[in-house]
Amino acid sequence: MDENGRPHIPTNQVVLHEDKKYYASAVEVYGEDVETLVMEEDAQPLTEPIIKSVKLRRFQAQEFDLPETVYQKEFMADFTTKPELIRNIAVAGHFGHGKTTFIDCLMEQTHTEFCRFDDKDVRYTDVLYIEQQRGCSVKATPISLLMETTRQKTYLTNVIDTPGHVNFADEATAAFRVSDGVVIVIDAHEGVMMNTERLMKAAMTEGLPITICINKIDRLIVELKLPPADAYAKLRYTIDQVNVLLK
Repeated sequence: MDENGRPHIPTNQVVLHEDKKYYASAVEVYGEDVETLVMEEDAQPLTEPIIKSVKLRRFQAQEFDLPETVYQKEFMADFTTKPELIRNIAVAGHFGHGKTTFIDCLMEQTHTEFCRFDDKDVRYTDVLYIEQQRGCSVKATPISLLMETTRQKTYLTNVIDTPGHVNFADEATAAFRVSDGVVIVIDAHEGVMMNTERLMKAAMTEGLPITICINKIDRLIVELKLPPADAYAKLRYTIDQVNVLLK
């Protein structure tokens, strides 16, 4: 017996397996007044996880009935047999500068059934679920349109909407490889950004002609509330930045 009156148990004592006690009993844990239920078998099968992960449905939008256009579809199909009348154009720019919305405007001019409800962006070229969910382009998406020049010469234009986020810069670079020219979209309020410079340098490396599209000019009036002279100076400064980069 020890000093507290308890029997002394040697540490090297041999204990049988059925006599070992690894965990406290339910009565010792919860008390005698608590009803406990011990299940011998699992009610939940092993194939079903204990904590289910949140399932996000992945989808991709595909059209089976093409929207009505202002031209005949047979006329557009005939252009595919004339390579000299086909132009591949990449639309690039910094994130959020309005590339996808710019293509929505082209769709609205060439398709009679295309319309924007409640002044919301349709984002016609964002066909992936994650693009619609996050509101940004992830993959470069081409779309074919018939566009006229100022001399009423019609070309089949394959417009490629490229992502503006720097993490998806490889999609824009791949689009430059198959393009005949590039349209650089620049926000009139934010001006030339870091990714804008990178895209322009990539286009110059590929030897592509560059067209500058200054977008969101209304921000100069609505948000900055600039007078006409200051708004002109702001636009002129953006063009000067582009020319310095081209030099």
